[in-house]
Amino acid sequence: MLHDFGVLSFSHQRCTVDELADAERRLNFLASQAKGKMRGFVILNTCNRVEIYVSAERVRSILEELRANVEAEGRILCGIDAVRHLFRVSCGLESMIVGEDQILGQVKKSIFDSKKVGTADELLNFVFERAIKVGKRARAETRINEGSVSIGSAAVELAERETHGLKGKKILVIGAGEMGSLVAKALAEKDLGGMFIANRTFERAIELARAVGGTAARLEEKEYYMQICDVAISTTSAPHYILTYDAVKEVMAKRKNHPLIIIDIANPRDVEERVAEIEGVKLFNLDCLQEISEENLRRRLSEVGKVERIIDEEIEIFIKLLRRKRVERLISLLYTYGNAVRSEEKREALAYLRKGRDAEEVLDAFSKAVLSKTLHPAVSVLRRLAEQSVEGVEIEGVESESSGGSEKQDNDTKDGERSAKKEALDEAVKFLTEELERELERRIAQAGGGESS
Repeated sequence: MLHDFGVLSFSHQRCTVDELADAERRLNFLASQAKGKMRGFVILNTCNRVEIYVSAERVRSILEELRANVEAEGRILCGIDAVRHLFRVSCGLESMIVGEDQILGQVKKSIFDSKKVGTADELLNFVFERAIKVGKRARAETRINEGSVSIGSAAVELAERETHGLKGKKILVIGAGEMGSLVAKALAEKDLGGMFIANRTFERAIELARAVGGTAARLEEKEYYMQICDVAISTTSAPHYILTYDAVKEVMAKRKNHPLIIIDIANPRDVEERVAEIEGVKLFNLDCLQEISEENLRRRLSEVGKVERIIDEEIEIFIKLLRRKRVERLISLLYTYGNAVRSEEKREALAYLRKGRDAEEVLDAFSKAVLSKTLHPAVSVLRRLAEQSVEGVEIEGVESESSGGSEKQDNDTKDGERSAKKEALDEAVKFLTEELERELERRIAQAGGGESS
């Protein structure tokens, strides 16, 4: 079952933004064309990642075929490696910003969308369900997602720290471009007393203000709003100062020097450096924010080891659960086949009884036939298994070729023996399960599905 699962991944680590956009378009088209070869697929698409997770019999060859038709460097992983990769993605370890929360929602959305259109099979549902649980656990048990590591979020974190909480505070955001939008959206999650968006293009200010529940303002009105706000965050891409020393000094005179926090995250700077000399003004620039961002990133990176240990634990749990699911399917097939045998033999026994055959004789033949036919698929498969061999490995034990050596060598040899035994047993179990499933499915089909009578 697990060897039928794989992923083709295109990410920011190997691809440009344009290559990712092209990969997303091509994968959607190619996946729809290859539907007949797959039992299911899920496409995960973010601004830094495009991946297709596939459930199919010849999963690696299908993924290689898909990769050959995309003009970008993609990475293929299959089996448990693909599961581990999805767990890492869900935990934010593969993200451009380590530990970011958005990816978990994107993983949820990708499997939800696939279920909606019917492209996610049982295996994909199970793997994604576990990945989402692992992502939640990592964030609950570690600090992998704590602290702002983007400049926009760091600006909001700084404002919150300096004002001892943003609840009820009024904030002016100068600039409605990409950075201004990020800041405004982060602020929208706080319980503010008011947010004002000042921008050179007033229409854009209106659009962003509507999206975040703020009030739009013209750029030339910024000094007025600075008089009534607790914090001003400037984010424009202007080549000149937006807030000069004289302009801010005049604002502070009207505020009666009531403290004002100004955070300048523009490059080049929006705020004249001398503004920091004005009484009542606390000016922070990109350098300050970079320090906050880097400190938070260091803190997140220190949590990576903890998250990886959680992933290791969850991989073990996943394998156990998957084996249980497989055994449950096998048990279900055994019952279905046994019921089919019972129904068939019951019909024959009743027919013999109607013809006047001795009841004890009929019952004896009935019980023997049910026992023999029900066990026959398992017996046949076990005999085939006995004829199979795992090259170079004995199932009962592995003989070492080592003839002495240090204690470390002995330990290494024992580890190797245990590993070889485990691999051999896994191969045997896999063979037995698959063969028995196929045999039972074939016989159930021949018996007509095992309807009771």
